[in-house]
Amino acid sequence: MKVNTEAFITALTERVNTILPTTYEEAPIKNAPPLFAVVSGINIIDLESGDLASFYIDVWADEKAADATIKLERACDSLRNGLYNAIIAAPGLYGHIGFDNQNTVADSEFDIAHRRLALSARLFYY
Repeated sequence: MKVNTEAFITALTERVNTILPTTYEEAPIKNAPPLFAVVSGINIIDLESGDLASFYIDVWADEKAADATIKLERACDSLRNGLYNAIIAAPGLYGHIGFDNQNTVADSEFDIAHRRLALSARLFYY
C-alpha cells in the first residue's frame, strides 16, 4: 500500500467541482462566483486495509444576490446527492464517499451565507 494524499485531494476537488465551483483550503480571491465551495479540514485515520478520510465542504453564497440562501440550500442538496456513495479514483487510489452531517455556520460577515457539510471517504490504495 502506497499512501497518496495529494491524489486524494486532487480527485476529491475535481469531483466536487463537477457540482459546484470548488477550491482546496482557500476561497477564490479574484472573480469569486456568487456560490462556491471549499474543501478543507482533511483528517486521515489509518485503517488496516486503507484509510478513512473525513473532510469538510464549506459552501459560501453572497447574501446580496437574489434568493441567495435558497440557492445555498439547493447547492448543499446537490452536493449531498452528487457525492453520496460516489467513487473517486486516481492512479493508485480508489475512494468511496459518504455523508456525515450539515451545519449552518455563524459568520461575522453579514453579507455571506455559509454552510458546512461533513463527509468522509473510505480510501483504498493499490
